[in-house]
Amino acid sequence: MLKYLIYLTLFITFCLINLGGFVHNTGSSLACPDWPLCYGKIMPKMEGGILIEHSHRLMGALVGFLTILISFFSFKNFGSKSRIFKFSLFSLLLVIVQGTLGGLTVIYKLPTVISTMHLGLSMIFFASIVYILHLIQLNNNSNFEVKSKSSWNMSIKKHSLILLFVVYAQMIIGASMRHLGLGSVCGTSWANAFSCLDLTTGAKSFFPNSFQAMYHMGHRYFAYLITAYLLYCVFTFLKTFRKENYQFNNSIRFKLIALPFLILFQIKLGLLSIATNLGIAATTLHLGGAALIFILSWKLFLEISWVEKNIEFKSKKYDFLFDVFSMSKPRLSSLVIFTAGIGMFLSNGNVSMVTGVLGIFFTTLLVAGACTLNCYLERDIDAKMERTANRPLASKRVHPSVAFIFGLFLCVISVAGLYKFTNELTAILGVIATLFYVLFYTPFKKVSSYAVFVGAIPGAMPPLMGHTIVTNEIQVLGVILFLLLFLWQIPHFMAISMRYKEDYEGAGFKVFPNTSGDPSTVKQIFGYTLALVSISALPYFVYLTKSPLYLVGTFLLGGFSIYLATQGFKTKSYKPWARKYFLSTLIYLPVQMGLMIGLFN
Repeated sequence: MLKYLIYLTLFITFCLINLGGFVHNTGSSLACPDWPLCYGKIMPKMEGGILIEHSHRLMGALVGFLTILISFFSFKNFGSKSRIFKFSLFSLLLVIVQGTLGGLTVIYKLPTVISTMHLGLSMIFFASIVYILHLIQLNNNSNFEVKSKSSWNMSIKKHSLILLFVVYAQMIIGASMRHLGLGSVCGTSWANAFSCLDLTTGAKSFFPNSFQAMYHMGHRYFAYLITAYLLYCVFTFLKTFRKENYQFNNSIRFKLIALPFLILFQIKLGLLSIATNLGIAATTLHLGGAALIFILSWKLFLEISWVEKNIEFKSKKYDFLFDVFSMSKPRLSSLVIFTAGIGMFLSNGNVSMVTGVLGIFFTTLLVAGACTLNCYLERDIDAKMERTANRPLASKRVHPSVAFIFGLFLCVISVAGLYKFTNELTAILGVIATLFYVLFYTPFKKVSSYAVFVGAIPGAMPPLMGHTIVTNEIQVLGVILFLLLFLWQIPHFMAISMRYKEDYEGAGFKVFPNTSGDPSTVKQIFGYTLALVSISALPYFVYLTKSPLYLVGTFLLGGFSIYLATQGFKTKSYKPWARKYFLSTLIYLPVQMGLMIGLFN
């Protein structure tokens, strides 16, 4: 019963996502000007835009009801302590938040940030229901092959996670582009399906100058990069899964065959959207195709993760190129793309697409080089900590000279690239960030717990560099972005150090939980959380934005972080609390910057 109920919920959710796109594409988003009723009625006269908009609301209510049923039957079949029941409650919470966002979208007349979050959260809800189904499948099929005669490539799971991340990021970029009204900024018709038409001069270019056109073309080019990466993943994965016969093997093979066809069809739909002047059918199907690709990528990641965790392989092998790539700490590098890009987006000024793309590229490359040199300097220490012992240098899979040469090369070429293609100021900021990270922060960690403040300086530099790429000077906005990232990192890292303080102590690193104690660290986390929220609200008071919604959103988000920080004063077990606070910081930063993107003037 529960399994079929989940299948029904998945189908209705997929229809709901497509219907949401149809609502926007037909201009029916505000056909019902009030919420949760429509013209004060539960069932208004269903015609025209009201039919489309209110049907979307009713279908959303149906999904909410089905999620309640899933929670009930999960509790009945598996009990309150099961992961299935817990995730069903999590899904129910997502439905409630999603409904609230839908209401705010109507009340505040379609603000970009809320509309984009509405879609992003719908995908997370979709993924949570798929995860519940995945857990049920595992529970119903406990007899599986636990041994394999082949070797396992340890890069496969990481590749599947990267693929999932870039697909989701592309969806968010596409949604924000659509809600910002940039779908036709490069012109329409087949003549403009591959290049960008400057609507003021009539000139065509693959690299337009306006930021709006850059954003649009960036979405297109990113799609081509994702397609190339997907094809590489499919080729790599099939070599492992084509002959095995363990749990999920057939399912994984099916997805690996289906995904290339889906993404190629998705690109065709994107081109068709341009060719048909953002035709309703093409743009709606484009959203549905993106949702399907995301969900298949998510299920592929879940199944590959299960295989890696549960199958006993003959041996494990490591991809040398991926090991070299992993020394650059790609998760940190992806954060740089995000923060530097926001620094550019929010800044007033014109910059060519070539300059913007190359600026973010070399900034990211510079951080990758600094991280690689950091791994080189800390290779012996990493080998002592359980959390880092399997890193390529610590486990001696990569020779130290390779890391040193690679890291130094990245740093040199990045600074030269920033100087040539952006401006001198951005290049100087890049040099300062690298020196602070490699020469000061890395050795200082063994001397004092205050090294966290030194390390926060290079960590806060990318959004400021994104800002100076556009402005070639440090303005109030750039300072605020720098302080925001600086203050975000300190409690973020303190929470990490509380979770792994034994590891840090064994490696000889000085961190506040070991030098000052957990209670003192909690006080500092609380204080820096207050400072972070204050800096986040500052743009409203210096007139970078006049939107009261920005201030409300900032204080609601910050209020949750402050509340969570206060729980540290009451806890008797610091590590679980530190984990919760750490996870909350991962939510805080993208949401806060999302408020800036959507609500700055």
